[in-house]
Amino acid sequence: MKQSFINIFIVALIGIQFIACKPRIDMDLAQWGDKAIIDNVRIFNIQLQDQQLQEYYTSGVLTPASRRTYVSTGNAIIDLANFKATVTVPSTIDLTKTGIEFFHRAVNIEPVNGAPIAGIINDFSAKQFVYKVYSADGVTREWTVIIKN
Repeated sequence: MKQSFINIFIVALIGIQFIACKPRIDMDLAQWGDKAIIDNVRIFNIQLQDQQLQEYYTSGVLTPASRRTYVSTGNAIIDLANFKATVTVPSTIDLTKTGIEFFHRAVNIEPVNGAPIAGIINDFSAKQFVYKVYSADGVTREWTVIIKN
């Protein structure tokens, strides 16, 4: 009796597994079309303020709070025909200590040929960089970002 119950239980589990584990339906990424597009680019730096609230980090050291300050003036000029984004910053900005932020419709943006990583303070004094932009449907484009001041 006990063996019969165990056999029925095992057969039921196998049956449930076949019913519950139907093949997964993959999403058709081509339906999204070509979205290897950058909509805007902003340049920022980190501004330390002595008067701001101190943050206590896990190291136990008090450090001044910091925040991003956007230094680009207005929206970037986007050239969709040539895949270029031109962003303007004031001439007083030290480009050796700035970061870049993208607004895009792509799946991923990757720096090319040593271009600085987005979101991290880097040296942007070269003023022209190439980023590879990936669309969900497989389209890949190389965008040139130009910083003018």
